[in-house]
Amino acid sequence: MADSSYDTDETSGATGAREPSRLSRRNAFKAGAAGMASMAGMAWALTLGHGGADLVKELAHLAQGRPMTAARLTDILRTERAQWNALLAQVGPNRMEIPGVEGTWSVKELVAHLTWYERAVVDGARQITSTGTFTRPNDGLGMDERNARIAAESRARPADEVLAEADDVFAQLLKVIATCPDDLLNNAKLLGLPDDVPPWMRVANNSYLHYQQHERSIRSWLAQHEPVHR
Repeated sequence: MADSSYDTDETSGATGAREPSRLSRRNAFKAGAAGMASMAGMAWALTLGHGGADLVKELAHLAQGRPMTAARLTDILRTERAQWNALLAQVGPNRMEIPGVEGTWSVKELVAHLTWYERAVVDGARQITSTGTFTRPNDGLGMDERNARIAAESRARPADEVLAEADDVFAQLLKVIATCPDDLLNNAKLLGLPDDVPPWMRVANNSYLHYQQHERSIRSWLAQHEPVHR
């Protein structure tokens, strides 16, 4: 539940391969990874989100791609979000709060979890816009503690409220990325950060790559709970 690692498999989960039209995680990285030299620096830069050793290795392997553009990144975000929303539609509103989809979490709690990390990207972008620099927030919690708190806080909220917030935060994310200068997406030095990971990768790690990490659990759960037709 702590989101500490990524599987390098490119399938969508235990129940089958990802749709051919969808950008796989590897192809998305190919679309934008650029100029990353230090494995240690990459690991540090991904600590806010969910990248582990497998992801760091994959980034290193794919570090010869083109720089990312705001237009390309927003297109990737929209494509991946559409796929994520289609998966949520399969769950349906009546099953959003059933526990045990991933650990003890329901799909509603997973959505709230994803939204928290996307909001962190939005808040960081706004901080950069207003101050010209980025300072990592410190809530004093480890990732496991933070994730448990996010889940607990969402548990008492109606599912439709959690879903509406998720859509609102994603719309904010698209807006800030669409207006972001391309050089800022690709040059960490402009933000006073280690220059071995472009800032756009932080966005990916806390948005569409994060969807892909959790969708496997949802697809597996759906496969086990589909009605049996006689």
